[in-house]
Amino acid sequence: MSPLASVDPKLLASFYEGISRPQRFAQGLQQIGERLDCERVSLRLWDRRGNWGCRSEASRCEGGWTLTSVDESLPEPALRTLVGKLEPGNWQLIAQAPTLKPVASGNSAGCGQVALCTRIALSQADALLSLYRSDSHWTPDQIARARNAGRALLPALDPIARQRQSAQQVGSLSAMLDSLRMPMLLVDSSQRALGANMSARGLFNLSGKTSSGKIVISLPGVPASQFTQRLRDACAEPAIGGVLPLPLGEHAAGAHLLVLPLRLHRTRLKPAVALVLVQGLATANGPAQQLLQHVYGLTPAEARLAMLILDGQSPGTVASVLQLSVTTVRSQLSAVLKKTGAQRQSDLVRRLAPLMLLEKDVSSR
Repeated sequence: MSPLASVDPKLLASFYEGISRPQRFAQGLQQIGERLDCERVSLRLWDRRGNWGCRSEASRCEGGWTLTSVDESLPEPALRTLVGKLEPGNWQLIAQAPTLKPVASGNSAGCGQVALCTRIALSQADALLSLYRSDSHWTPDQIARARNAGRALLPALDPIARQRQSAQQVGSLSAMLDSLRMPMLLVDSSQRALGANMSARGLFNLSGKTSSGKIVISLPGVPASQFTQRLRDACAEPAIGGVLPLPLGEHAAGAHLLVLPLRLHRTRLKPAVALVLVQGLATANGPAQQLLQHVYGLTPAEARLAMLILDGQSPGTVASVLQLSVTTVRSQLSAVLKKTGAQRQSDLVRRLAPLMLLEKDVSSR
């Protein structure tokens, strides 16, 4: 017989739906509380690596029930240590105050608030299901019914933990991208934006979305059909990257959009993710130009030229953008090579390429 054979289908459905609807998950906890005559039902879920934690809770009040589903910091170390000692599937009375400690059955007087708890061990996460009653008294029949209700949680907890893990990884990537100057955007094959840095938010119209959450790409001159196809190619098997030219005007001559395959390791995030970035923009590089002037002693004009070269533009294109003669541009480039110690243009790009990424504030120097 399946371990879920005796579980109420409606209760099981509440937790299944809770994978994508946290409020529905809390409603399932409320059903447990009503059936077991509890004052509060709480489920805490956290990553064993210490990266994330979340809590869903149903609490009885005068007007009915208060439902809560929140992301929060990891449980206190004492609780995590205690939970680690609990055998998964077994139920134990735990004193919540003044100290966290197991309580012998029938001996909860003077221990503060007492909860009937069980540990649920997942592949990379732990969960603690806690049931609270005002009298802290549990009969064998009630514990048996609590065990049955706890089994209804099992099918939903692993997907929820994987979802949280993926969200944490994407959040970390977004934080990393925010430190980069080059516009970068994480998109899945359904064209949903998973993360973007500040430069990308300023370039793409990420405020425009459909009801399904798909982003609206509104870069002038970029056909939506071509972008969608490049995105599908990057998220397919085998994955293939793509390039699209960006006709953004004379100050961004040679700019292009790159759609690159990206695989997040140690996660089951589906579908695959693509990294969309823009190269060749000759704008928003003031801090990097200041850094070039500070480190290498370049003049403002030389720093401007260096940034354009780093953006992948040729001396001829630079001359057209800056409305200078090619001779003047080559003379400035010669001065830049000498001051930076580079032997040739390719060597200059290799040495200064990191400045294309890092947003460095040198105004206080």
